[in-house]
Amino acid sequence: MGQHRTKLGRRGMAALAAAGALIVGGGAAAAVGSGNADPLLPVPAPVVGTTYVLPDLAPFARTAESGTSEVSDAFEPPAPVGGGEAALRLQTPGETDKAAIRTTEDAGTSLAEWTSSAYWAYQGAAGNPIQFPSMQLEIDFDPADPAVGFSTLTYEPVYNPTASSAPDQWNRYQAGAGNWCSTRAIPGVIEESERRCNATKPLAAFVTAQPDIEVTALIINQGTSNPGLDAGVDLVSTPSTTYDFELVEPEIPGTDPCEEPTVPTVPTVPTVPTVPSGGHENEGDEQGGHEQGGHEQGGHEQNGNEGHEQPDNGGHEQPDNGGEQQPDNGGHEPPQCS
Repeated sequence: MGQHRTKLGRRGMAALAAAGALIVGGGAAAAVGSGNADPLLPVPAPVVGTTYVLPDLAPFARTAESGTSEVSDAFEPPAPVGGGEAALRLQTPGETDKAAIRTTEDAGTSLAEWTSSAYWAYQGAAGNPIQFPSMQLEIDFDPADPAVGFSTLTYEPVYNPTASSAPDQWNRYQAGAGNWCSTRAIPGVIEESERRCNATKPLAAFVTAQPDIEVTALIINQGTSNPGLDAGVDLVSTPSTTYDFELVEPEIPGTDPCEEPTVPTVPTVPTVPTVPSGGHENEGDEQGGHEQGGHEQGGHEQNGNEGHEQPDNGGHEQPDNGGEQQPDNGGHEPPQCS
């Protein structure tokens, strides 16, 4: 396909409105984890504010390939409610395998904007039943000094006691409202002894300690020490969009040139009854007492153009289209529809 991904912008919104499309979700109903927010509604058409990520994974790029990261419909159901017909599939067969994808589309956003971030995850098989894919944010907690400030924050369901770990169903994780680890010490919030998930803190705590903290990248990660984990991720929400992983790009209703147009039904106009005109038929006269003023067309018989027989088009034979052969459809070949 020509485009790697799709964001539904103003044109898409206008097309949806013109087609009368409902912005509700699609796909089969999915089981929802116990600690999740209300499930989304299903939808048959593109959703405003959604970025569709196709099999080439753009705008993401693989950062680890010892494991597998691909768009797939292998799970049952293949996606969460509202997530279409596919999802991101991550597989780490061995102890040291890793699968991860990364995007910088929201680089430069404040960490405070990520408090509503969320994602859905599915565990199809696992060597350790409590493990699920994580959401990671690369950050710069001191943007004024390029020499310092880098760290990676990680939201992992296992470190959030209320998060569901039920297998074979889609669980929604409100990561922005949960607790996060840091790979490095961050002044005022993570001590050296608290690195690497020895302590977890809410995003608000990081923002309070470092108000200028910025996010530089988003990573969907299935790290090492997860042998046998076969998991799915979908509907990843960020400050700017929601990433929906799909095998094919959803179509906007009404944009298919081969689609038969819908003709609206015209209501039947009721018959208006005849109203008598005060007992007179044309006010006592038949056309004012005269048949067309007493004359048949003013006393003259107009012998077809006053006695002259005029050739069509003023006596000149006019070729079609001004003498030029015009191709059908303005010179363009119409689409071939079956």
